[in-house]
Amino acid sequence: MNIQDYESRRNRKRAIARQRLIILGLCAFMCIVLIIVGAILIRNILPGDAKPTKQPTMLPSISGTDPSGTTTDPSASVETTGTEGVSDEERAALLAQLQKDVTAYLDSKAGRFSVCYINPSNGETIVYNETAPMVAASSVKIAYNTYLYKQAAAGVFSMDEKMSYNSAAYPNGDYEAGTGTIQNSANGTEYTIREVSKLSIRISDNCGTNMVLRKLGGIDAVNNGFMVPISAVVNYRSAVTYKDYAGGTQSGRHRSSAKDLAEYARELYDLYCTDPDSYQGLIDDLSNTEFSWGIPAGLSGGEQVAHKVGFNTAYATYNDVAIVFGTEDYILCVMTESGNAETAKQIIAEVSRMVGKYIRDCHPGA
Repeated sequence: MNIQDYESRRNRKRAIARQRLIILGLCAFMCIVLIIVGAILIRNILPGDAKPTKQPTMLPSISGTDPSGTTTDPSASVETTGTEGVSDEERAALLAQLQKDVTAYLDSKAGRFSVCYINPSNGETIVYNETAPMVAASSVKIAYNTYLYKQAAAGVFSMDEKMSYNSAAYPNGDYEAGTGTIQNSANGTEYTIREVSKLSIRISDNCGTNMVLRKLGGIDAVNNGFMVPISAVVNYRSAVTYKDYAGGTQSGRHRSSAKDLAEYARELYDLYCTDPDSYQGLIDDLSNTEFSWGIPAGLSGGEQVAHKVGFNTAYATYNDVAIVFGTEDYILCVMTESGNAETAKQIIAEVSRMVGKYIRDCHPGA
């Protein structure tokens, strides 16, 4: 074999070897790819590793009719992902039954009623004539004082700052007859802002409330700066005309609705959850008022009830708005016009009992 033949054969062998190496490399690469793909497929298929997405349950809001035959058809639908206790399906059934019970109960009573329940943890609501204009009375003081504490939390002033009582009649001064003790004080008597707020809530002191409003720049400043941005289904400072519980025509300002008052209470709840130190004083005052009737009267499960009642005998109005702290925290507002104080209080307590029972039924082991 000459040198040329030898070199030619050696080059062919080297070419074949290179081709084999390339083929082996490609095979190895394909095997690795197949192993990775197979592992991914197996992981997704095995039941123990599956991660299904839970679809939220849609919970409807209550619809009802007032004694005049007006039908409410609230559009608020609710999403919840469920809580410890019953299943989402069972909870939806319990809520539907609560809606029926509240509607049937209030439809059977003579008078005008406005109800709003809000569960801030899952967004569910039930409502009954929740946008009906009602005399707010002192229940609106929960909004005034929440704004007061919000301004203090923002550093606008200190709750320990002192104010002097102005014995001139409101709106030029602070004096207003009715509930409270400040009206018996001498002109110029000093109180801290915390003290006037405490009296405004705990004993519904009218003069203390007027001092709160004065500190905040007046009632319109509170309405425009706090109430309207949160909820103004019935604008507190705008005149509204409607039929009262006796069928008479009423027209005037200082009306609200269960929807509005409940939203003000929810704002306080949200603020308290975010910054408990700044709002603990207000929650304590609301939880220790001298009024035991209303929403607390319908509960017996050891719940803490931070609430503000309101009543105006001239309009046969008895209301209560509350934050209920329990197995599940919730907001409830019940407003009434019935012409009978004891009947009104019983109605508020009964609606409260129904809602409280619903929460307990959702947590049978609690």
